[in-house]
Amino acid sequence: DKRALELGALPPLDIYRSESQVASRRVQVIQSEYTLKQAEDALRMTIGTDQDPYFQALDLELTERPEPEGDLRTIDASSALQLALTKRPEFDAAQAALANDETRIRLAHNHLLPELDLSGQYISNGLGGTQFNDAGHKTTSSSLNQLFGFTYPTYYAQLSLTLPIKNRAAKAEMGTALVSRRNELYNQRQIREQVALDVSNAVHQLEQAKLSIAAGKEALDLAQKTMAAEQRKYDLGSETIFFVLEAQTELASAQLGLLQAEVNYQLAVAGVDHATGELLEPYHLQIAELTH
Repeated sequence: DKRALELGALPPLDIYRSESQVASRRVQVIQSEYTLKQAEDALRMTIGTDQDPYFQALDLELTERPEPEGDLRTIDASSALQLALTKRPEFDAAQAALANDETRIRLAHNHLLPELDLSGQYISNGLGGTQFNDAGHKTTSSSLNQLFGFTYPTYYAQLSLTLPIKNRAAKAEMGTALVSRRNELYNQRQIREQVALDVSNAVHQLEQAKLSIAAGKEALDLAQKTMAAEQRKYDLGSETIFFVLEAQTELASAQLGLLQAEVNYQLAVAGVDHATGELLEPYHLQIAELTH
Protein backbone atom coordinates (compact mmCIF):
# COMPACT_ATOMS: atom_id res chain seq x y z
CA ASP A 1 0.00 0.00 0.00
CA LYS A 2 2.88 2.38 0.74
CA ARG A 3 4.41 1.62 -2.66
CA ALA A 4 1.07 2.22 -4.34
CA LEU A 5 0.75 5.48 -2.44
CA GLU A 6 4.14 6.61 -3.70
CA LEU A 7 3.11 5.84 -7.28
CA GLY A 8 -0.13 7.75 -6.81
CA ALA A 9 -2.29 4.66 -7.30
CA LEU A 10 -3.72 4.71 -3.77
CA PRO A 11 -5.48 7.57 -1.96
CA PRO A 12 -3.87 8.73 1.33
CA LEU A 13 -7.00 7.81 3.24
CA ASP A 14 -6.59 4.14 2.44
CA ILE A 15 -3.01 3.97 3.73
CA TYR A 16 -4.11 5.64 6.96
CA ARG A 17 -6.84 3.10 7.38
CA SER A 18 -4.34 0.25 6.98
CA GLU A 19 -1.95 1.78 9.51
CA SER A 20 -4.83 2.36 11.92
CA GLN A 21 -5.85 -1.29 11.67
CA VAL A 22 -2.27 -2.44 12.29
CA ALA A 23 -1.95 -0.23 15.38
CA SER A 24 -5.31 -1.37 16.72
CA ARG A 25 -4.43 -5.03 16.28
CA ARG A 26 -1.05 -4.49 17.91
CA VAL A 27 -2.87 -3.17 20.98
CA GLN A 28 -5.10 -6.24 20.98
CA VAL A 29 -2.04 -8.52 20.81
CA ILE A 30 -0.43 -6.75 23.79
CA GLN A 31 -3.62 -6.98 25.84
CA SER A 32 -4.01 -10.67 24.97
CA GLU A 33 -0.42 -11.43 25.98
CA TYR A 34 -0.92 -9.91 29.42
CA THR A 35 -4.27 -11.66 29.80
CA LEU A 36 -2.47 -14.93 29.08
CA LYS A 37 0.16 -14.12 31.72
CA GLN A 38 -2.55 -13.42 34.29
CA ALA A 39 -4.24 -16.74 33.51
CA GLU A 40 -0.91 -18.57 33.84
CA ASP A 41 -0.22 -16.91 37.20
CA ALA A 42 -3.68 -17.89 38.42
CA LEU A 43 -3.04 -21.49 37.35
CA ARG A 44 0.33 -21.53 39.12
CA MET A 45 -1.31 -20.32 42.31
CA THR A 46 -4.04 -22.97 42.00
CA ILE A 47 -1.60 -25.87 41.66
CA GLY A 48 0.87 -24.43 44.20
CA THR A 49 3.85 -23.83 41.92
CA ASP A 50 4.07 -20.21 43.04
CA GLN A 51 5.60 -21.41 46.31
CA ASP A 52 8.83 -22.48 44.59
CA PRO A 53 10.78 -19.95 42.47
CA TYR A 54 12.14 -22.71 40.21
CA PHE A 55 8.74 -24.11 39.29
CA GLN A 56 7.24 -20.64 39.07
CA ALA A 57 9.76 -19.72 36.37
CA LEU A 58 8.94 -22.75 34.21
CA ASP A 59 6.82 -22.25 31.12
CA LEU A 60 3.39 -23.87 30.94
CA GLU A 61 2.82 -26.36 28.15
CA LEU A 62 -0.85 -27.09 27.66
CA THR A 63 -1.55 -30.72 26.80
CA GLU A 64 -5.27 -30.40 26.07
CA ARG A 65 -6.36 -28.71 22.87
CA PRO A 66 -9.71 -26.92 22.52
CA GLU A 67 -10.55 -28.81 19.33
CA PRO A 68 -12.74 -31.83 20.16
CA GLU A 69 -11.36 -35.20 19.12
CA GLY A 70 -13.60 -37.74 17.45
CA ASP A 71 -17.37 -37.53 17.44
CA LEU A 72 -19.07 -34.96 19.60
CA ARG A 73 -20.55 -36.36 22.79
CA THR A 74 -24.26 -37.08 22.88
CA ILE A 75 -26.33 -37.88 25.98
CA ASP A 76 -29.99 -37.41 26.80
CA ALA A 77 -31.25 -35.89 30.02
CA SER A 78 -33.00 -39.02 31.31
CA SER A 79 -29.93 -41.25 30.90
CA ALA A 80 -27.72 -38.62 32.49
CA LEU A 81 -30.09 -38.32 35.45
CA GLN A 82 -30.15 -42.08 36.05
CA LEU A 83 -26.36 -42.09 35.93
CA ALA A 84 -26.19 -39.22 38.40
CA LEU A 85 -28.57 -40.97 40.82
CA THR A 86 -26.19 -43.92 41.05
CA LYS A 87 -22.84 -42.08 41.12
CA ARG A 88 -23.29 -38.72 42.80
CA PRO A 89 -21.72 -38.94 46.29
CA GLU A 90 -24.36 -36.67 47.79
CA PHE A 91 -26.90 -39.49 47.71
CA ASP A 92 -24.58 -41.85 49.62
CA ALA A 93 -23.99 -39.22 52.28
CA ALA A 94 -27.72 -38.52 52.63
CA GLN A 95 -28.53 -42.24 52.79
CA ALA A 96 -25.92 -42.76 55.52
CA ALA A 97 -27.39 -39.86 57.53
CA LEU A 98 -30.89 -41.33 57.14
CA ALA A 99 -29.69 -44.76 58.31
CA ASN A 100 -28.16 -43.10 61.36
CA ASP A 101 -31.50 -41.47 62.17
CA GLU A 102 -33.29 -44.81 61.85
CA THR A 103 -30.87 -46.32 64.35
CA ARG A 104 -31.49 -43.45 66.77
CA ILE A 105 -35.24 -43.93 66.43
CA ARG A 106 -34.99 -47.64 67.25
CA LEU A 107 -32.78 -46.88 70.24
CA ALA A 108 -35.17 -44.21 71.53
CA HIS A 109 -38.10 -46.60 71.04
CA ASN A 110 -36.34 -49.25 73.13
CA HIS A 111 -35.86 -46.72 75.93
CA LEU A 112 -39.65 -46.20 76.02
CA LEU A 113 -40.35 -49.91 76.55
CA PRO A 114 -40.45 -51.68 79.95
CA GLU A 115 -37.16 -53.27 80.95
CA LEU A 116 -37.03 -56.72 82.54
CA ASP A 117 -33.63 -57.86 83.81
CA LEU A 118 -32.79 -61.33 85.08
CA SER A 119 -29.47 -61.83 86.86
CA GLY A 120 -28.01 -64.81 88.70
CA GLN A 121 -24.84 -65.75 90.52
CA TYR A 122 -23.30 -69.03 91.63
CA ILE A 123 -20.34 -69.19 94.02
CA SER A 124 -18.41 -72.25 95.19
CA ASN A 125 -16.56 -72.11 98.52
CA GLY A 126 -14.02 -74.37 100.16
CA LEU A 127 -12.67 -74.93 103.69
CA GLY A 128 -9.07 -75.90 104.27
CA GLY A 129 -6.53 -76.50 107.01
CA THR A 130 -6.44 -78.67 110.16
CA GLN A 131 -9.80 -79.53 111.73
CA PHE A 132 -11.13 -81.80 114.54
CA ASN A 133 -14.34 -83.75 114.14
CA ASP A 134 -16.84 -84.61 116.89
CA ALA A 135 -14.83 -87.66 117.94
CA GLY A 136 -11.73 -85.53 118.41
CA HIS A 137 -9.88 -86.90 115.44
CA LYS A 138 -7.60 -84.56 113.58
CA THR A 139 -8.23 -84.09 109.83
CA THR A 140 -6.49 -82.02 107.18
CA SER A 141 -8.29 -80.85 104.04
CA SER A 142 -7.55 -78.66 101.03
CA SER A 143 -9.82 -75.70 100.24
CA LEU A 144 -8.96 -76.01 96.56
CA ASN A 145 -10.36 -79.55 96.38
CA GLN A 146 -13.57 -78.48 98.09
CA LEU A 147 -13.85 -75.47 95.79
CA PHE A 148 -13.98 -77.59 92.64
CA GLY A 149 -16.03 -80.23 94.38
CA PHE A 150 -18.92 -77.76 94.89
CA THR A 151 -19.27 -78.83 98.51
CA TYR A 152 -20.27 -75.40 99.86
CA PRO A 153 -22.10 -73.61 97.05
CA THR A 154 -23.78 -70.21 97.23
CA TYR A 155 -26.21 -69.08 94.54
CA TYR A 156 -28.99 -66.58 94.04
CA ALA A 157 -31.19 -65.12 91.28
CA GLN A 158 -32.69 -61.65 90.86
CA LEU A 159 -35.55 -60.46 88.63
CA SER A 160 -36.12 -56.70 88.23
CA LEU A 161 -38.80 -54.85 86.22
CA THR A 162 -38.38 -51.18 85.25
CA LEU A 163 -41.44 -49.30 83.95
CA PRO A 164 -40.72 -46.12 81.95
CA ILE A 165 -43.36 -43.96 83.65
CA LYS A 166 -43.05 -40.36 82.47
CA ASN A 167 -39.65 -40.98 80.94
CA ARG A 168 -39.30 -37.49 79.52
CA ALA A 169 -35.70 -38.00 78.48
CA ALA A 170 -36.62 -40.98 76.29
CA LYS A 171 -39.57 -39.10 74.80
CA ALA A 172 -37.36 -36.12 74.01
CA GLU A 173 -34.82 -38.46 72.42
CA MET A 174 -37.54 -40.00 70.27
CA GLY A 175 -38.85 -36.59 69.20
CA THR A 176 -35.38 -35.39 68.26
CA ALA A 177 -34.73 -38.52 66.23
CA LEU A 178 -38.05 -38.18 64.37
CA VAL A 179 -37.38 -34.52 63.55
CA SER A 180 -33.88 -35.39 62.35
CA ARG A 181 -35.24 -38.13 60.10
CA ARG A 182 -37.80 -35.76 58.60
CA ASN A 183 -35.05 -33.23 57.91
CA GLU A 184 -32.93 -35.88 56.23
CA LEU A 185 -35.85 -36.95 54.03
CA TYR A 186 -36.37 -33.33 53.05
CA ASN A 187 -32.64 -33.01 52.40
CA GLN A 188 -32.72 -36.06 50.14
CA ARG A 189 -35.55 -34.52 48.16
CA GLN A 190 -33.62 -31.26 47.83
CA ILE A 191 -30.51 -33.12 46.67
CA ARG A 192 -32.48 -35.02 44.04
CA GLU A 193 -34.08 -31.83 42.72
CA GLN A 194 -30.72 -30.03 42.65
CA VAL A 195 -29.03 -32.94 40.88
CA ALA A 196 -31.85 -33.09 38.33
CA LEU A 197 -31.44 -29.36 37.71
CA ASP A 198 -27.65 -29.70 37.37
CA VAL A 199 -28.02 -32.56 34.90
CA SER A 200 -30.62 -30.70 32.85
CA ASN A 201 -28.51 -27.55 32.65
CA ALA A 202 -25.38 -29.53 31.78
CA VAL A 203 -27.10 -31.43 28.97
CA HIS A 204 -28.59 -28.23 27.56
CA GLN A 205 -25.21 -26.50 27.64
CA LEU A 206 -23.68 -29.47 25.84
CA GLU A 207 -26.29 -29.33 23.09
CA GLN A 208 -25.85 -25.57 22.81
CA ALA A 209 -22.07 -25.96 22.52
CA LYS A 210 -22.44 -28.57 19.77
CA LEU A 211 -24.74 -26.31 17.76
CA SER A 212 -22.39 -23.38 18.34
CA ILE A 213 -19.46 -25.38 16.94
CA ALA A 214 -21.41 -26.26 13.82
CA ALA A 215 -22.48 -22.64 13.35
CA GLY A 216 -18.95 -21.41 14.05
CA LYS A 217 -17.46 -23.71 11.40
CA GLU A 218 -19.99 -22.51 8.86
CA ALA A 219 -19.33 -18.85 9.73
CA LEU A 220 -15.56 -19.40 9.44
CA ASP A 221 -15.92 -21.04 6.06
CA LEU A 222 -18.01 -18.17 4.74
CA ALA A 223 -15.60 -15.62 6.21
CA GLN A 224 -12.65 -17.32 4.50
CA LYS A 225 -14.47 -17.30 1.17
CA THR A 226 -15.40 -13.65 1.63
CA MET A 227 -11.82 -12.78 2.47
CA ALA A 228 -10.52 -14.55 -0.63
CA ALA A 229 -13.09 -12.77 -2.82
CA GLU A 230 -12.32 -9.32 -1.40
CA GLN A 231 -8.58 -9.91 -1.73
CA ARG A 232 -9.07 -10.95 -5.35
CA LYS A 233 -11.09 -7.84 -6.12
CA TYR A 234 -8.45 -5.67 -4.48
CA ASP A 235 -5.67 -7.31 -6.49
CA LEU A 236 -7.61 -6.61 -9.67
CA GLY A 237 -8.09 -2.97 -8.68
CA SER A 238 -11.86 -3.12 -8.63
CA GLU A 239 -12.17 -2.50 -4.88
CA THR A 240 -10.43 -0.44 -2.20
CA ILE A 241 -8.46 -1.70 0.78
CA PHE A 242 -11.37 -0.84 3.09
CA PHE A 243 -13.32 -3.93 2.08
CA VAL A 244 -10.25 -6.16 2.46
CA LEU A 245 -9.72 -4.88 6.01
CA GLU A 246 -13.36 -5.44 6.82
CA ALA A 247 -13.10 -9.00 5.51
CA GLN A 248 -9.98 -9.59 7.62
CA THR A 249 -11.77 -8.35 10.71
CA GLU A 250 -14.75 -10.60 10.03
CA LEU A 251 -12.44 -13.57 9.45
CA ALA A 252 -10.62 -12.98 12.76
CA SER A 253 -13.96 -12.64 14.52
CA ALA A 254 -15.17 -15.92 13.00
CA GLN A 255 -11.97 -17.68 14.09
CA LEU A 256 -12.36 -16.34 17.61
CA GLY A 257 -16.02 -17.37 17.67
CA LEU A 258 -15.20 -20.94 16.64
CA LEU A 259 -12.41 -21.17 19.19
CA GLN A 260 -14.69 -19.94 21.96
CA ALA A 261 -17.36 -22.43 20.89
CA GLU A 262 -14.81 -25.27 21.10
CA VAL A 263 -13.72 -24.12 24.56
CA ASN A 264 -17.36 -23.94 25.66
CA TYR A 265 -17.86 -27.49 24.38
CA GLN A 266 -14.95 -28.77 26.48
CA LEU A 267 -16.39 -26.97 29.51
CA ALA A 268 -19.82 -28.43 28.76
CA VAL A 269 -18.38 -31.96 28.61
CA ALA A 270 -16.71 -31.40 31.98
CA GLY A 271 -20.02 -30.03 33.28
CA VAL A 272 -21.87 -33.19 32.20
CA ASP A 273 -19.22 -35.37 33.83
CA HIS A 274 -19.52 -33.36 37.04
CA ALA A 275 -23.31 -33.47 37.03
CA THR A 276 -23.37 -37.25 36.47
CA GLY A 277 -20.60 -38.01 38.97
CA GLU A 278 -18.11 -39.21 36.33
CA LEU A 279 -15.63 -36.35 36.51
CA LEU A 280 -12.73 -38.58 37.56
CA GLU A 281 -13.43 -41.56 35.29
CA PRO A 282 -11.74 -40.16 32.14
CA TYR A 283 -8.56 -39.88 34.22
CA HIS A 284 -8.93 -43.44 35.64
CA LEU A 285 -9.17 -42.22 39.23
CA GLN A 286 -11.31 -43.97 41.81
CA ILE A 287 -12.26 -43.09 45.38
CA ALA A 288 -12.37 -46.16 47.62
CA GLU A 289 -13.72 -46.31 51.16
CA LEU A 290 -11.24 -47.56 53.72
CA THR A 291 -12.57 -50.16 56.15
CA HIS A 292 -10.92 -51.17 59.42
